[in-house]
Amino acid sequence: MEKDLYIVDRDYVEARLIESLSDLFLSLTLWKEGYTRNSAGKAFSAVRALLSALIVVNEDKLLNLAKDDKEKEWVKKKAHTVPTHSMYALAHMLKEAGINVLDLVNYALNLHEYQYNGFEPGFSRYSRREDVLKDLLTVVMGTKRAINTYFPEFEVKEVSEKIDSLLNQFMMSGNYRG
Repeated sequence: MEKDLYIVDRDYVEARLIESLSDLFLSLTLWKEGYTRNSAGKAFSAVRALLSALIVVNEDKLLNLAKDDKEKEWVKKKAHTVPTHSMYALAHMLKEAGINVLDLVNYALNLHEYQYNGFEPGFSRYSRREDVLKDLLTVVMGTKRAINTYFPEFEVKEVSEKIDSLLNQFMMSGNYRG
């Protein structure tokens, strides 16, 4: 008999949102310290955690959008783990359910690619550090906005304020021209 590893409920959603905000904070902190690829990875992880929370809360809608029983079973058992190779498809399903995070997922996937490939020609779409930063800040602000929009009841004020403080530092330093 197969046993569920997770109890996927409201506490799970809250934990994933805290993880998302913490990863946003770590992403900005790592960038400031010069660890740009690790920073990109944390921004990507923040979006994955957000998607997980969105999938759990909107599971019924996603089940209704599933094309067959096999996909329904996958949504029930695995979608909340948000495999990297499924992020784009899951974002499309969420969009069909009325939650548009497709652009955010695209930016996160670009940052994920940069995390692994850096500026390697032919493997990365990035060739300039400032372009990575622009996308990173777009992901940070977009993820925060999505959490505030879709999960206002799960406010984590302390972490959110730390993220805002770091974002203000980036904006005031002239490192971001978005």
